[in-house]
Amino acid sequence: MKLCLTVSAETNADARQQLMRAPSSADLVEIRIDAINDLYLPELLRRPRPSVIVTNRIAAEGGRFSGSEAEQFDILSRAMRLGAEYIDVELAWGRKFINRLSSVNRQTKMIASYHNFRETPKGLGKTYESLVRTGTYATKIATMASDISDNRIIFDLLRRARTEKRRIIGLCMGDRGQISRILTHRYGGFLTYAPLKEDCATAPGQLSLAELIKTYSVHTLNSRTRLFGLLGNPVSRSKGVFYHNRVFQRRKMNAVYLNFLADDISRFMDSFRTAFTGLSVTMPFKETIIPFLDNLDESTGPLGAVNTVVVKRGKRIGFNTDMPAVQALLKPLGPRQKNTIVLGTGGTAAAMACAARILGSNTTIVGRNREKTEELAERFDCRAASFEELAALPCDILMNGTSIGMNPENDPEILPPLFLKKKMAVIDAVYGGQETPLVARAREIGCIVIPGMELFERQAKFQSKLFCEAM
Repeated sequence: MKLCLTVSAETNADARQQLMRAPSSADLVEIRIDAINDLYLPELLRRPRPSVIVTNRIAAEGGRFSGSEAEQFDILSRAMRLGAEYIDVELAWGRKFINRLSSVNRQTKMIASYHNFRETPKGLGKTYESLVRTGTYATKIATMASDISDNRIIFDLLRRARTEKRRIIGLCMGDRGQISRILTHRYGGFLTYAPLKEDCATAPGQLSLAELIKTYSVHTLNSRTRLFGLLGNPVSRSKGVFYHNRVFQRRKMNAVYLNFLADDISRFMDSFRTAFTGLSVTMPFKETIIPFLDNLDESTGPLGAVNTVVVKRGKRIGFNTDMPAVQALLKPLGPRQKNTIVLGTGGTAAAMACAARILGSNTTIVGRNREKTEELAERFDCRAASFEELAALPCDILMNGTSIGMNPENDPEILPPLFLKKKMAVIDAVYGGQETPLVARAREIGCIVIPGMELFERQAKFQSKLFCEAM
């Protein structure tokens, strides 16, 4: 597979400068000349330079070119005569245009493309066949993913092309299509695109070149690569891709860990149930994934929530590594007979409450939904309370099992004024690039603080052991 660096600049000089600064890790550089205001191809394409794909798209194809068909032909034919290694042409321009252009310079390889910025239509097989009939060196299909299951359509096309021994670039655009940019070679893709930085992306959902190489090791992935990943929504702030991929790289395992941004558990399992070897599972799927599993490990106990799935001998087995992680963090605090408050009623909060009760803590679950709060409290022999009652509750240990703190600029205040006291222990399940407001305030007051990253790393260590055993 080839790694193609994408370059988009508004001036010829800037485009040339970016081209010449392309890292050696890039096999090709795609120059989007439709964005250049003062295009001068002889200077842009003069040697020495890396090998290039010249692309000149109109607005309907995600570009800025507004000229006529004759002007389009003139520009691309000049690029070919100047030695451009590849030219990207759109299927919608017609076979007559493509055939005429291909005769300009037989040394230039042509890529026939189809783009759909609205959806991933189901009839892509016919589109692929139309692309193949152009007779170009390679074909390209890029569609917008509205659901993670759309990637499966692209992966099936890639496998078909590999069986037919044809070069194909197949990608899903958007956040829900990012996995296609990482896994394309696993299914037979010819190349994948990446900017130097994500804020320089030329298409929705592109990951940076460094991330593709350092985090995902895309150049090493093949048809035997085992798939692991985080199933949830949202997933973008998770550190799992860094943690688990480092483990795989350090142990030289042919495996990769991805973010599976899903909206519907049924559609995800229908598309990927035979594709993955292991999953981390986060909100909102910790409970709803259970009907799709063959067995539950005893670690799930009375939790009714799964945060880890591994496939062994064809069976999908659910585990919970949250609870042992919480127990490991709680034990040094001496929770026995202390008053512990757990905020939330989801899977993480359930693990917190269960761990606290096992260790002998007097535990109260605080939630917004009274019925769900009482059900959870009854299950773990805890007390139930509302957030309105929180100010009057005694507390030695506070555990946040809600998502509050994930979006600090928009999240509501989680605690009453003056609730936190010096030497109170605070454990937060939320983590990200910065400390959550809860953790920051607890530190200021002098609480014993265990931030979300510590909980993440504890449970991830347990997960990693299960993942490696599944290999």
